[in-house]
Amino acid sequence: MARPWKIAILGSSSADEDSAAGRRAYMIGRLVAQRGGVIFTGGCAGLPHAAVRGALDAGGTTVAVSPAMNLDDHCDLSMYGCPSDSTITVLTGMGTKGRNVVLVRSADACVFVGGGMGTLNEFTIAYDELPAAAAIGVLLDSGGLSSEYARLATAVQRAPEALLIRDEDPDRLLAAIFDHLRTNTS
Repeated sequence: MARPWKIAILGSSSADEDSAAGRRAYMIGRLVAQRGGVIFTGGCAGLPHAAVRGALDAGGTTVAVSPAMNLDDHCDLSMYGCPSDSTITVLTGMGTKGRNVVLVRSADACVFVGGGMGTLNEFTIAYDELPAAAAIGVLLDSGGLSSEYARLATAVQRAPEALLIRDEDPDRLLAAIFDHLRTNTS
C-alpha cells in the first residue's frame, strides 16, 4: 500500500481564517484530504489552521508540527497560542524557526498561501532543501507575499530542485502537485 503524501500548508498565522485567503486555504485543506493527502502545518492559527479545518471537515488527517515543548505552551496565549484540534501534534521544542525546518523537511510538497516573514522563511527552506521529487506550490493572489515568491525565485537566478508550481486556482494547483508526486515519488 502506498503511503499518503504529506502536504505542508504554509501561510500567515495572523490572517483571518474567514477572509478570502482563509477560505482559499480551507479549500486547499479540503482538496488535499479528498485526494488522500495528509496536511502538515506549523500548528498555528490563521491560514494554516483554515487548511486544517478544511481537511478535518473532509475526514482527513492533519499533523501540527509545533514550536512548543509541551501542549500547555502550544495552546497558552502567552506562549504560542496555537489551536489544538489537529489529529496529531508533534512537539518540537525548537521555537518557530527550528520548527520551520522540521516542518518543511517532513513534507513531500509545500503549498504557500499568502504569508509574511515567517512564511518567507519556510519558502527559502523549501527552495533550498526540497529534492526534485518534491513540489513547491504557490497560490497566487492569496495576499501577503504570495505574489513575491515567483519574483524572488527569478531574482536568485537559481532554480530549486523541487518543481515550483504557481496557480491562482487551488484545485489546479493541487492537481499539478499531485501529478508531479505520482510521477516522481515511490
